[in-house]
Amino acid sequence: MLNDLLKDTLQILVHNDVLMKAVREVFNERIEKNKPNILEISDNILLGEQYRAYYISKNIIEQAFIDLMSYKVNKIQVKFNKEK
Repeated sequence: MLNDLLKDTLQILVHNDVLMKAVREVFNERIEKNKPNILEISDNILLGEQYRAYYISKNIIEQAFIDLMSYKVNKIQVKFNKEK
């Protein structure tokens, strides 16, 4: 469970589209670097295992970003009229 400080920090992150894109690209680069190369692996069983691991990793990261976006909420700001 995340504490309020971490939730507030995540809200700052998800409200910055450029920062979110940069973070997503770091994850995407790492996943693509680990994508199995069909030409380098002759064992179909090993290739299948590595491809499943790649695919599952990709899905986990995508779900994590969906979860992160749940922190993108608009905070209600209350304004008071200062009538004199």
